[in-house]
Amino acid sequence: MYICAVLQRIYYEMESVVPEIEELMLCGYCKKKFNDTDQSPKLLSCKHYFCLQCVKTTLNKGHELYCIHCWKPTEIGDLGPESLPTYVPVLCLTKNFSQMKLGCSKPPDTKPLKVISENCHTHAMPLALWCHTCCAAVCRACATTSEHTNHQIKSQNEAKDQLVSELQVDLASMNKMLNEIQRLAMQQREFLVKILEACVTLKTHVEADLTNNVSHVELSETRDLLAKLRVNLSMAENLSDVHSLYNSVNMEKQRLQVRYQDMYLQCQLDDLIKNSTVIFDFQLLKQALTNIQSGEVPFPGNSRILPPSQQNPILFLANYCMSQLYSRHVLAKQAVNGNLDYHNHNTIPALPPNYVAPHAPPHVVIAPPKNVYQENNLLMPNMIHSPQSIVRNPSNMCPVYYFNIEVNGATLGRILIEVRADVAPKMAKNFGVLTTGEAGMGYKGCSIFQCWEGESVITGDFELNNGRGGRSIFEESFFLPDDTKLLAVRGTVGMRRTQKRHDNLGMVGSQFRIILQEMRGFTGIFGHVVEGLELVEKISTYGDTAGKPTKNILISKCGKL
Repeated sequence: MYICAVLQRIYYEMESVVPEIEELMLCGYCKKKFNDTDQSPKLLSCKHYFCLQCVKTTLNKGHELYCIHCWKPTEIGDLGPESLPTYVPVLCLTKNFSQMKLGCSKPPDTKPLKVISENCHTHAMPLALWCHTCCAAVCRACATTSEHTNHQIKSQNEAKDQLVSELQVDLASMNKMLNEIQRLAMQQREFLVKILEACVTLKTHVEADLTNNVSHVELSETRDLLAKLRVNLSMAENLSDVHSLYNSVNMEKQRLQVRYQDMYLQCQLDDLIKNSTVIFDFQLLKQALTNIQSGEVPFPGNSRILPPSQQNPILFLANYCMSQLYSRHVLAKQAVNGNLDYHNHNTIPALPPNYVAPHAPPHVVIAPPKNVYQENNLLMPNMIHSPQSIVRNPSNMCPVYYFNIEVNGATLGRILIEVRADVAPKMAKNFGVLTTGEAGMGYKGCSIFQCWEGESVITGDFELNNGRGGRSIFEESFFLPDDTKLLAVRGTVGMRRTQKRHDNLGMVGSQFRIILQEMRGFTGIFGHVVEGLELVEKISTYGDTAGKPTKNILISKCGKL
């Protein structure tokens, strides 16, 4: 037994060494086996060796050879690569390796063969039965003993049939489970795609807010107005002129007070959302808004500012989204039930005389905290109408249009596009009139004439449906798009120039593009898809390599919601 074990160990050790020995007989570059002619092994000065063919073609750099392993040069002068010494040991090993026997042809078998007996060793009777409980073969005498009492005993054929049946049931069950896992995986993937699209939509909204922040514009306009008032004050000659200026200054002062208070309270709520260590629900948000309005600390245990290392971005984003849901669904509903117009809520409230807000800088007289989250549509009741609106009517500035899509005569779905008329008034008007068709022409019946998978789809050429037609509603037919500075990211919609001579002027007509991936060089963005982006993604797959649709894709109906 000891000798067999030693032989077996030697066999396995030699078997593991053979591939390494064979590696020595191959060229380090072309991996071909060495021979006596053009594949003879040549030794370099760095002690690495390669075949003569590779030395001539690959390593030769004039009068020097460069090793591909260590990049050390080997000078050969005018004699050529043939003058290099041949690595005789490797060549000899290559020629004689096939005649060497490094191991046994078959490893010695040290394990004794297991003899399976057909008879019971105790009773010397045939093992004709099978104990399903013990999973062992038994004889008739063993089956009657106390060891197998109440056990399930069957003949071996019956036991085999039962096991086969159970195996088939298990295999069918596993196959069904596998199909269910595949279905759930696809369902989970669709869910993650929806989350990704929602994140992209949120990213688009935030980028649009950053790009179109009106605060700096408003400040600039107010400074210009104050400069004009100073000039008018220096030129005022009588009491009526001074009184008129006094009224104008008071009105502007009142507007700035409201604006300051709104932004001050908004920043308090923003800090609370950013530094919160708990996830908000509607009750906590209601309590926070009440405390902020009354000048108290929103949450006594949550007043500290967290360092960046302790801020949880997922918690921060979740609380921001909860505040948006609260503003759009709870406060908006309360405002409507209280006979307050949701779309006209951004107005200046009445001011008590000489009201000083808590926690405000000294010597600053500001308005009471009525609008806590004005920029994000957080409403508070008891607001009255004033002709001096801070923010325009959002229902008019961001209208939503629908497009019903048909593919080969079958209804595919609906796409909803929100238009930013506040930053793109001319493009928004042109797009809106063409969508409703009130000018006698428009997008109804128009085909999608370009589909680029995962990139964009293009339509709007109601004249030729090929990208060379389409005009605007204006008298000049084509116009320069508004400079919105909106980013061309996934889900955005922008005007497209037609393929005519006025392309060079950057003018647009009626064609528009729905973008599916970021296009940094594309301008003229005026809106974004709020519903049906997955439908646009599907439509983009109908295009061939040249972008031409392989199916007839039509806008069957369109209009304003």
